[in-house]
Amino acid sequence: MDNDLHQLEAELKRLQPAAPSRELAARVERDLALPSAQRPLAKIRWLWAAVLPVAAAIAVVFVQFSRGPESRRPLPATVPPASRAVNDAAAVNEAPLKPVAAENVLVAASDEGLVTLEDGTQARRERRHYVDTITWKNPRSNASLTWSVPREEVRVVPIAFQ
Repeated sequence: MDNDLHQLEAELKRLQPAAPSRELAARVERDLALPSAQRPLAKIRWLWAAVLPVAAAIAVVFVQFSRGPESRRPLPATVPPASRAVNDAAAVNEAPLKPVAAENVLVAASDEGLVTLEDGTQARRERRHYVDTITWKNPRSNASLTWSVPREEVRVVPIAFQ
């Protein structure tokens, strides 16, 4: 196996890149002799600089007019403060949110090896990273609230040698 690798390495060292063709060399010389504004790549750069802002403006106009009229309605001038809604018992009882889903996703796990506990016994320490997601839903209006929070869990598992 080593002999094959050495032969391959020796063969690769002997390889030389091919010389560029005369046509390629002539084309490069001709392009370099042109003023910078007349070079092919300069024209493409100016084209992009002109086309991109126009395309962005067209996209913004398209998104604005593709929405329905209900999404373009202005917001009401007065919005009740959040603290008032929380303190208002009638508002809380009127639209209760109920938990409908809970999910714990294991993102990463690592084994930190053996550790010695205070009483002298051997144990293995494991570290796990989770993302807990809880979803609440209002059954009347179908409004939902999703809450995700990362969580780290460290476990020390005793090892019983028998």
